[in-house]
Order: sequence, then C-alpha cells, then structure tokens
Amino acid sequence: MRPAALLFGLSCALIVAACGQTISDINLRPERHYQKTVSLVGQVSRLERLPGETLLELVGQRGGRILVKSTEPIEVEAGDWVSVKGLLVPEARVGDAVLYDVVVAEHVSRRGPPRIPDFM
Repeated sequence: MRPAALLFGLSCALIVAACGQTISDINLRPERHYQKTVSLVGQVSRLERLPGETLLELVGQRGGRILVKSTEPIEVEAGDWVSVKGLLVPEARVGDAVLYDVVVAEHVSRRGPPRIPDFM
C-alpha cells in the first residue's frame, strides 16, 4: 500500500475518532456511558422550569433525543442550540417523577448550530 493512501486513511480514522459522543450514540448503548461524563450538542426541543431545577429535552442532528436536568438557572428557549457537559445517570428524580437515562448537567451553554452536518 502506498504511504500517501495509508496516511490519508489514518488521518480519516483519527478525525472520526476525535468527534465527541452524539445523542444517538448514547441512546444506542446508554449502559456504556452510565456514571461517566459526557459532552453533547443538541437543539432544545422542550424545556420545563421547576422550582430549583430545569429539565431540557435535546434533539441531536440525527433526531436522537435525550433529557438533561440542571439545577443551575439556564437562559435558553426552545429552538436554541446548546452544549452540555454532565454525568449520564440511569435514573433521576425530577419533581415527583423518576426519569431514566438522564444527563445531570454540570454546565450548559448556548451556542450556534454545528457547522458540519453529522453524516455518520
């Protein structure tokens, strides 16, 4: 195999590996990510403000959805793109309800939509 082709293949593999987790990846096998810190980018589909906490539903580029719970005040609205860093837990209590596969957010920040569409 030619060195240029090998180098190109290796660089493509590194670029794909460098991409962070997507909501669809986490939804596919959530048990792999339980009790681990995850970083996500998604668009706020719905949000519910409760006393002392906020619950967001994020939609990824491929249509996957995930719930994010934050105890910090968040200044976002439905339709905004956000970046979330937090711990994925198997279950969390929000108000009187128990929800499953929830990201307990450490940090949520508003951002623009991704520049490169997620094709993979």
